[in-house]
Amino acid sequence: MNGGIIALMIAGLVGFGAGAYLSATGERGVGIALMAMGLIFQVLTLRQLKLAKKDGGDAR
Repeated sequence: MNGGIIALMIAGLVGFGAGAYLSATGERGVGIALMAMGLIFQVLTLRQLKLAKKDGGDAR
């Protein structure tokens, strides 16, 4: 797993967490946007992991 995949993973988790917090505390529109971005980052992470596994990379 290289640094780019880890960065996407962390960005997804932080984005979704921050979005959930903001949605709960009153900034609903911004929170929903951050949660959506977090989910997109997680999907990109899963895509990169799948490609790395297919190419015989170190993602096992």
